[in-house]
Amino acid sequence: MNKVIRSYVGLGYRTIVLALRRLQIICPPKLACKLQNLFVALHGSQNRFTYDEEKRLYIVTEAELFRYFGDMTRGFDFYARSIKKRGDNIATSYCLKHVKFSSNDVVIDCGANYGDLHLYLRDKINEKNYIAIEPGPTEYQCLLNSLPKARILNLGLSNSDGELDFYLCSKSGDSSLVMPKKYTEVVRVSVKTLDSLAEDLKITKCRLLKIEAEGWEPEIFHGAKEFIKFCDYVAIDGGPERGVNEEATFPAINNFLMKNGFEMIDIHGPYYRALFKKV
Repeated sequence: MNKVIRSYVGLGYRTIVLALRRLQIICPPKLACKLQNLFVALHGSQNRFTYDEEKRLYIVTEAELFRYFGDMTRGFDFYARSIKKRGDNIATSYCLKHVKFSSNDVVIDCGANYGDLHLYLRDKINEKNYIAIEPGPTEYQCLLNSLPKARILNLGLSNSDGELDFYLCSKSGDSSLVMPKKYTEVVRVSVKTLDSLAEDLKITKCRLLKIEAEGWEPEIFHGAKEFIKFCDYVAIDGGPERGVNEEATFPAINNFLMKNGFEMIDIHGPYYRALFKKV
């Protein structure tokens, strides 16, 4: 009986959220934020949402925490309950409970999006040691505003240096260097290999390399044959997101890392996310 009740409650919540989102989409951003604040307050959340007209970005705050985000629906969904919980959920999905961090550790976040991984790392490493790589123009601006002390790089990673088409799909977070089923715009972006980027930034030690590239992961690893030697841990998303056929990249990534001296120590099955450790 309790399961049935919880099911109906959950269905009611989702129905309300769907109706609210439809209303917010047609509202001015500031009014949409007011509606969201009322909704989350009724559900006990301390988060509050505002809109910066000058930057044309949304902001969510929770005590001393804050995040800028560009897509209203995605941000309202991500941060509805708790900013901190969003960071914890990201860490759980990448199995980061197995990694012990110190303040001087370097973390490279490829496909950083809004920088939510740093919500988990914020009291574990110095912000200046968080290197966020994000080719999406709006996401890049969000990162600059949310993490002013971090190293934010507006570029993509690949198997060679140069320029490539980047297929934008910011609403679902599925932007990629490989053409997906759906996208809203194509922009030209600079790309570098991790090998050349590490040389430019003089990185000789990386505690954690996290890669979520919506299907472009094999190319990134092909450009990291030297850099991978500097990494203690690698967290990957190898889900079925590559191209119009939505192929999984996990097998190719797993083979590459095993051949380069890593072993998988944990996997979050539903999302094909896994953590590898150098042996």
